[in-house]
Amino acid sequence: MATTALHTHPATSPTLATDMAASVNAEGYAIVTGVLDADECAALVNEVHRVEADHNIAAGTNNFEGLNTRRIFDLIGKSPLFRELVIRESTLAAAEAILGADLLLSGTTSMNIGPGETVQPIHTDDGMITLPRPHIATMLTTLWALSDFRADNGGTCFVPGSHAYDHGPGPAASETPQVVHAEMPAGSVLFLHGSTWHGGGANVTADEHRYGLSIQYVAGWCRQQQNLMIGTDRDTAATYPRRLQELIGYGLFRNVMGHVNREDPITLLGVEQDPNMVWEKM
Repeated sequence: MATTALHTHPATSPTLATDMAASVNAEGYAIVTGVLDADECAALVNEVHRVEADHNIAAGTNNFEGLNTRRIFDLIGKSPLFRELVIRESTLAAAEAILGADLLLSGTTSMNIGPGETVQPIHTDDGMITLPRPHIATMLTTLWALSDFRADNGGTCFVPGSHAYDHGPGPAASETPQVVHAEMPAGSVLFLHGSTWHGGGANVTADEHRYGLSIQYVAGWCRQQQNLMIGTDRDTAATYPRRLQELIGYGLFRNVMGHVNREDPITLLGVEQDPNMVWEKM
């Protein structure tokens, strides 16, 4: 795999959202550094361990999910610590700059890649989208490094510029020479256009685990990968911050898509809201 200088942006940049959007649209990826500090990373790793134990999370049963990798799905439903990350102002603003302000949360997943894990097959996260390629971003994956991402411990592999290809990866795509490692320090976040070819790297260390989180967003007119409205009971959803409620589906896209009997779905959580339906403006 190639070694190349990667585009990075500091989390403190006043133009972070526009810079990240420009990089993702042009190159298919961007990295923002300094989003989390060391204490936050440590607390989140500890929480991953707790949830894994409480929910008896086992390693995967196939090469894609990883035979030495533990994945927790619907993190926000299992721990409040992960909910704040979804709506963290700097990263959410960058996601909105790419997908639009009416975007939805598609899923929250942790990846604990253990020693001996093999390279994940190269893929695209929007592989189920049947639009002709290339196309505008319909999905955005943000990969949060809770520990350092390196070439030897399972750091994410990806192909810069592959979001502009007119096809998805084939069976031999893992061998393509354009693949690079997203080597970045803990606390960084890798943004990937949904069409960018990528996969988890191999962990060839003797005893080191690589901890990461995947927070995925989709355009407001797309279906989410994880069905968060049904998967989260309403009493729990009612405790979420308002923006997070909207992101999991309790809101309208352009004042029409997602309504419930002509009402904004947020009313199901006991919140009064004028739906201001689009038909009234036509």
